[in-house]
Amino acid sequence: MHTLNPTNWVSLYADYLLRYALFRLNDELLCEDLVQETFFSALKARDNFKGNSSEKTWLTSILKNKIIDEYRKKGNKLEEMNDEIIYETHFEHPDEENAHWKMETYPEIWDTTTLDKMHTKEYHKILHECIQRLSQTHMSILQEKYFEESPSEKICKDFNISKSNYWVTIHRINLNLRKCLETNWFNS
Repeated sequence: MHTLNPTNWVSLYADYLLRYALFRLNDELLCEDLVQETFFSALKARDNFKGNSSEKTWLTSILKNKIIDEYRKKGNKLEEMNDEIIYETHFEHPDEENAHWKMETYPEIWDTTTLDKMHTKEYHKILHECIQRLSQTHMSILQEKYFEESPSEKICKDFNISKSNYWVTIHRINLNLRKCLETNWFNS
């Protein structure tokens, strides 16, 4: 069981929490404010800490909720207007559960030398740059789906989107990342 030690929070977790927030919001001043609010909220709620997780995990979950609230406050909505166009352009069926690539848009298979390139520092740098080119909302959804492995139902709830829009967004994110990687890494 973990206990809290608020006197060390800033020195131990401020940099990590700021990087966590910056990855999702890309606004340094806002992220600094959210990290400060996280510490303040955690101090106010410290009696509710059950010790089932580490301080870092607990603080991160508070910050994550603040980031989600920020998206809701700003009214960030995903681009829903072109959803059908995305499917029609790349997939045979507009139904996300039965979607299959069209032959002309089917991604090229990467050869083993290309896959070997994926293990280098340069690849990770390019991948990070490609992720940074995504919209803030898409970056956050990518983070929740692939890095935090959140279930789709939770992501839909967090971003106030329908399941259909969620799948379109995931396809859009994957397509954008693949195109960016093919342009800036594999074909360079």
